[in-house]
Amino acid sequence: MRTVLHSLACVALLALSSSVWAKDKEVWVGSYFQNKVTRFNLATGAKLGELTGVSGPLGMTLRDGKVYVAAETANKIRMYDAETAAYLGDFATANLNHPTAIAFNEAGDLLAANFNDNTVSRFSSAGVYLGRFVTSGLGGLNGPDLGMAFGPDGDLYVPNYYGNSILRYDGKTGASKGAFVSAGSGGLTQPRTLVWRDGMLYVSSDNGGKVLRYNAKSGSFIGAFVPAGSGGLGGAVGMAFTSESVLVTSGTTGQILQYDLANGSYKKVFAAGIGSPTGLLVVPEPTSLAVSALGLAALKARKWGKRN
Repeated sequence: MRTVLHSLACVALLALSSSVWAKDKEVWVGSYFQNKVTRFNLATGAKLGELTGVSGPLGMTLRDGKVYVAAETANKIRMYDAETAAYLGDFATANLNHPTAIAFNEAGDLLAANFNDNTVSRFSSAGVYLGRFVTSGLGGLNGPDLGMAFGPDGDLYVPNYYGNSILRYDGKTGASKGAFVSAGSGGLTQPRTLVWRDGMLYVSSDNGGKVLRYNAKSGSFIGAFVPAGSGGLGGAVGMAFTSESVLVTSGTTGQILQYDLANGSYKKVFAAGIGSPTGLLVVPEPTSLAVSALGLAALKARKWGKRN
């Protein structure tokens, strides 16, 4: 009986892995002036649908099966179901001043960067306003942009758009720790998105259309990962790493461009015809996280590790 149950579990798991884990992921891209977010199949670049009425979408993040979008011109943080893309309501509608970025801390609080008053607001996981985490202009903050994110060290890093730098704040108190990447380092102008990877910090530089790399511990300039204008890149804003490549939005050409994961060389146009593309977010198919009880039992029995 035990052998039969194990066999059934394996069959169920194989069916699950072929029908669920093999599914492609999606990439969502905001179109700022068109007030929408467009979804694309990550494997093929095929358009999957649109979320309309988003009102100036900029930064996006995924948490607990929900996609949070900073709707700058509406002064709201909107929520969408990651699987169905259904609108789930607004997480926050007050104490925001042109929000550009969203980041969650370890406690589950949501932090939202406010472009117009150069602050960072803090909300509980239930959407209750907890005050300004970063006060106005602290540390020289002037134009906090959509790539604000927590670093590997737990501190908060903010692209300082008008200051042409990356600022660093204590992840628990919001106290300024100064400029992590100094103004103009490596030719940085109008920084937008931050990604930590392989001991380096990758930064998209809007003005100049490039992606630069810095030492993840010291902030010192390493070099250009995507050289200025590579593949026609102009107005580099959103940036996302996948398992096979790097995607960057090109604001001046209305495209998402694809680059080699190892060396940053240009590969191809991933998607085109996108009005004013801004933030990028890779969204796993929610079913890729779903495992039936039977399949899970088989996983535990065989002591397989978690699938990332």
